Amino acid sequence: MLLTKHEGETFLNQTVYISGQAFIRCSFTACTLILRETLYHLQECTFERCNWHVDWVLMWGSPESLREIKALVNLIEQAQSQLPTAEQQAQEVQRQQPENTTPFAS
Repeated sequence: MLLTKHEGETFLNQTVYISGQAFIRCSFTACTLILRETLYHLQECTFERCNWHVDWVLMWGSPESLREIKALVNLIEQAQSQLPTAEQQAQEVQRQQPENTTPFAS
């Protein structure tokens, strides 16, 4: 099966069908990603605040089915671990504010 290739693309607030596609160094932000039982390829992609819709039959006694779903869960966990925590985000906002300023007009 040939996969449709997407390279270096940015997807923002879209519904993206992952199945039958190859995504290389793509960025997904606030997307709904739909994955069905077919071939796909994700390489060096980033995911931020994406929801996953996974429609997959796990065959009883099939180690391959388990490996595939575990690989997908690992990918999602890696993407989430790369996101800054709320505390880190607050610290970044503070660093970006000029010193000696107040929220009140002078």
